[in-house]
Amino acid sequence: MLEAVFKGHLAFVIIAVIISAGLGTAVYLFSRSRTDRPLYLALWCSSVASTLCLTLWSTGSTQGSGTCVINLKVFEPFTTEQGILNCLLFVPTGFLGVLTTRRTLLGAASGVLMSAVIETTQGALPVIGRSCDTSDFVSNSVGSILGAIAAFTLLKAARGNVAPWRPNTSRMTVVCVSLTAALGVIWATSIQPRLVAATESMASADSEQRDAITQVVRQAFGDRYTIGEVKFASSGDSGRGTVMAILPGGYVQVNWPDREDITASLDMSDDGKPSGFPVPGAPAKITSAEQAKEIALIYAKAHFPWGVPGSDVQVSAVGENAGLGWLVSWRRYRENVLMPMRLDVQIDRAGRVSQLSTREASDVDVPAILLDKDKAARRAMIAVPGCEKAEAGELLAVRRGVDWHAVWRILVTCKNSSTITHVNAHTGAIEGKEEHPHVTS
Repeated sequence: MLEAVFKGHLAFVIIAVIISAGLGTAVYLFSRSRTDRPLYLALWCSSVASTLCLTLWSTGSTQGSGTCVINLKVFEPFTTEQGILNCLLFVPTGFLGVLTTRRTLLGAASGVLMSAVIETTQGALPVIGRSCDTSDFVSNSVGSILGAIAAFTLLKAARGNVAPWRPNTSRMTVVCVSLTAALGVIWATSIQPRLVAATESMASADSEQRDAITQVVRQAFGDRYTIGEVKFASSGDSGRGTVMAILPGGYVQVNWPDREDITASLDMSDDGKPSGFPVPGAPAKITSAEQAKEIALIYAKAHFPWGVPGSDVQVSAVGENAGLGWLVSWRRYRENVLMPMRLDVQIDRAGRVSQLSTREASDVDVPAILLDKDKAARRAMIAVPGCEKAEAGELLAVRRGVDWHAVWRILVTCKNSSTITHVNAHTGAIEGKEEHPHVTS
């Protein structure tokens, strides 16, 4: 939630500030003749408004897709920086709620209920581009409770004699029951729960991970960049994940603990100037794929020499009319089987490395190829009945456990979807299917 970076969204920040400040001012002016604590009430309402703006602001994507992650590892958010920030976000709501109402339970419950509404909205409305996650609900709720406890402690220490609010019990009961029923109906009709043992969490990298990513950065870019924050995104409780280092104008990441796959992006400069890695001898401006190939080859031989010998090289334009440069790719084949190694270097128009993707891997042996692409296509058509055609793609080496197999990737086109079918080139077995619905305008 708070990982969203509002750079480039000045309009949103201004609107959120205006809404929060405007609501607080209006509440203060309206309530100062009706209550003895108008300032607290105004600040409470302003805090709620700013939190709603922050959490329900649309990112422009549709990642919510009607699902909600139910994290079975309840206290996981408190092991991550993001979870702690989410917790702190709701502390003012609980704190100001108790100062306003002088009722600890009501102040704490206000944040818990607001978090439930927010997560339900995020899950039910994919259009806002937010994801529903019980980890957020837990950390938000704890923040509200801690804020309420802090306010209760403060009031006790100050020995204030301001009387607590006396809410209309019947009215409050109707509101709570109605809201709970509405949330229940939305969950039953619009949200699909997805149970996970643990979500992918982002935490500070340990010393071993920091050393590993430092070696990767030095291999790829020498001493040119100063390494900033180093984070580790874990996948569940397996200890596996991704180590990421933030660089000026970009990032580098490597899978952990294998350290086989390296990805880098260096096109995130704030001032619009080229932020890619300069290659010695490269011209200040390139205009052709051949130039990009030459520059990428110089870079690859200097930094990733293992990817060049015996590999086929291809160059493809990136963006309309190669506006973002050219992607130079090295691949290695053995008996027409694509080996697992990868080396992709994107050269921008300024002759610099802007994107990088590598996988250093030795060539592997696979069982004899007994199925040609036509037979594999027929197997795929049988596996996905009622479709129109099948097109054979790459024959690639794929690891299943500790063994390697040659697998045909077959694109089967249907009326409303396409399915990439994986057919074992030795046994003919269907090893997997990936269905992709057609997007209609």
